Amino acid sequence: VFPPVLRRVGRKLEGMEQLGVTTLLVCSNATPYAVADADLCAEQLRAVGDLAQERGFTVAFEALAWGTHINRVGHAWDLVQRADHPSVALAVDTFHLLARGDDASALDGIPGERIAFLQVADAPVLAMDVLQWSRHHRVFPGQGSFDLAPVVAAVVEAGYRGPLSLEVFSDVVREADPRVTTPDAMRSLLHLGEEQRH
Repeated sequence: VFPPVLRRVGRKLEGMEQLGVTTLLVCSNATPYAVADADLCAEQLRAVGDLAQERGFTVAFEALAWGTHINRVGHAWDLVQRADHPSVALAVDTFHLLARGDDASALDGIPGERIAFLQVADAPVLAMDVLQWSRHHRVFPGQGSFDLAPVVAAVVEAGYRGPLSLEVFSDVVREADPRVTTPDAMRSLLHLGEEQRH
């Protein structure tokens, strides 16, 4: 089953090379047939890391909040450590971290150089399926109920200096005029920056 996956990864890396992109985001498995074997997962992640390393790329591994076995940032960090590969690092997504009930302390001890990507989204607190919550109700920082500032601060204080991506899946944003959404997104980042300074 895994060799075809590696072939698909190879094709994705070829496309990345043509686009000038150097970080591949890889998410935890959310299928019902996912295997609960951390050593096997680490071995497979290491194989993906080998392919990325050949091109000088980085693999950023992210725990989806609805992942079958790996659904918390601590689980993903454990797997990154098990993989023990220079081209494999952690992706931190504030929605996935906070939706599972974790807070900034979940990032304690993770060095900034082992974080490859930071995705930021806020959300209102809703009692619903986490996948549907994530796909339809994310909002820009400061527009929801999540305590984002400490999580972003923890990543920055750990030494992370990479990109910050607003990952907002929202039916409202999808339908809105980009000329309205873009300044709204910028205001949210300025608000987040103010929170960081205070």
